[in-house]
Amino acid sequence: MDAKDYIVNEVLRDPRRFMVPIYQRQYQWGPKRLIPLWEDIVAKADEVLAGESRFMHYMGALILAPTGDANKFAITPSIQVVDGQQRLTSFELFLAAVREKARELNVPDVDAGVADYIFNTTKSQDTDPNAKFKLTPTPADRRLFWTIIEEGREGAKALMPNAFYKNGGLKAGAAPAALAAYEFFLQKIDLYARLGVSDQALFDGEETDQGLAVERVGALINAVLSRMKLVVIELGEADDAQVIFETLNSQAEPLLAMDLVRNNIFHRAERQGASVETLHAELWQPFETPFWKEPAPRARPVRPRIEHFLAHALTAQTGAATSMRELYAEYRAFARPKGRERFESVADELKALTQFVPVYKELEGQAKDDLSLSWIGSKLAHWEVTTAYPVIFRIAVSDTDVETRRAMFEIVYSYIVRRGLCLLGAKNLNNVFQRVVSIFLRDGVTPAVLAGALLDQTGTAGRFPTDEEFRSAIVGTPIYGRLNNPRLGDVLWELELLSRSSKMEEARPPNLWVEHVMPYSWSAHWPLPDGTNLPTYSSDPDVVSLISRRERLIHTLGNLTLVTSGLNISMGNDSFVEKREELKAHTLLVLNQWILARNGWTEDDIEARSAFFADLALARWPRPVSG
Repeated sequence: MDAKDYIVNEVLRDPRRFMVPIYQRQYQWGPKRLIPLWEDIVAKADEVLAGESRFMHYMGALILAPTGDANKFAITPSIQVVDGQQRLTSFELFLAAVREKARELNVPDVDAGVADYIFNTTKSQDTDPNAKFKLTPTPADRRLFWTIIEEGREGAKALMPNAFYKNGGLKAGAAPAALAAYEFFLQKIDLYARLGVSDQALFDGEETDQGLAVERVGALINAVLSRMKLVVIELGEADDAQVIFETLNSQAEPLLAMDLVRNNIFHRAERQGASVETLHAELWQPFETPFWKEPAPRARPVRPRIEHFLAHALTAQTGAATSMRELYAEYRAFARPKGRERFESVADELKALTQFVPVYKELEGQAKDDLSLSWIGSKLAHWEVTTAYPVIFRIAVSDTDVETRRAMFEIVYSYIVRRGLCLLGAKNLNNVFQRVVSIFLRDGVTPAVLAGALLDQTGTAGRFPTDEEFRSAIVGTPIYGRLNNPRLGDVLWELELLSRSSKMEEARPPNLWVEHVMPYSWSAHWPLPDGTNLPTYSSDPDVVSLISRRERLIHTLGNLTLVTSGLNISMGNDSFVEKREELKAHTLLVLNQWILARNGWTEDDIEARSAFFADLALARWPRPVSG
């Protein structure tokens, strides 16, 4: 290993190809990283113009590894960029932007001066036409990057017309990071060359003459190429690039665990002699879409979907708990348990994981190919129980038929709803579902195995509530405020469906809210059955008992219903007679027909409706029988 500091122009003018490995991240620097870089460049350019530039500015490290072709005759040598490709790509984009702006501003000599740092002079035995480019990025970035380097902004517009508005402006949200960075540099260089400022907000004068524009462009180029340094670490043939990459990046906050995982996978694939290009295109490329990089909703900790997917997939494969905070270590232990390869090839390893991709997309609402999967996905979303995903993964890829899979999804759903209405919580469910997967792997995937695994759970943390416990919770537990509206809304909608005839439609109307029939601000319009108003406070034991009963029953399931958001707002704390008239005029739900059939609404009515709901709930969310 050889580590030295080099001026940027010493690094880039060398006639060699900088090859970014296929397993590296796409270019992704945005304003958060580009603005500090630009400010560093401008600061050094200002020093150059003022004749005060005394110190070099260090821009970080560049780790390079040999590729084995350094001594081949008449071929442009290449070197692998193990780390630092984001910074190197940014320099190249900056130089290409300076060249384009210099052309527009008629600044002489820049074109030829910059060419040596973005292009190679190819040799007679070069068979790859792309050997002329100084930098070869990851496959996802190559075409766009090379188009920018060779053809500038107009070439990028022709390649990606949908990334631009009709007036020629760039659609920031629709543009890949490399194109957005190029546009950033074009605009900043134009401002500095014409106005002498790094940002439009700082300008309060007039445009300067051509002579100053020439000097400023020259100062920008001088700043990057001659006033900035990189610490270049060149590895030898015996150095393990993988170990060094992991050592330097494992604690770097911007680097995701999945970046280390991807690097590990393709590094081992190279060692096995596999075609990493083919593996990347066929098995990894789907993970490069924005969907996988977005934070997974309803999942903790807040991490990109791809990392939560990987954690679920590892648990589904092993039946063991997977720590999101130690995901890279978990993956290494999965791929090479006790130092041995789990799979015959990396291709088999990737296939074992990617078989769950369509399942995950269904669960996350990104596909509608499997109705039973989409259904259980929506239920898990309402209840925020993504910890059940490994169990659903195993059921979905099993060889059971559609009806059997749906039956198992119903068991999982019943388990979650029963525990929710009994206020048993979901804190320990990740361990419960992990144990279920381990039992699946041992005994097979069947409804009986699933039921047995869940019924064997004991204690508050995991038990499957009995019928008596479930009924008691529905009839007597103040549930409103203890469960959020999506969960209560899901329960009430399922009870609505169960109340309907088979000939009625099943589509759920949008914007349904959970509404109290008797409001929790009841004192003004909700008297006792004898017509007297019940105070909100009293020292009379009999009145205290009445108040206590009312306060408890108001938040039980029997006093809750579903209405549209507009109806919910309009009814407010109205009296029962007024609410009944509103419901009569604006609701078609069967749940509300019970209310419309009443002349009044008392604690007895709430208890009667709760008992009715309990009968429906026991039928809708049954407790399976062991065996």
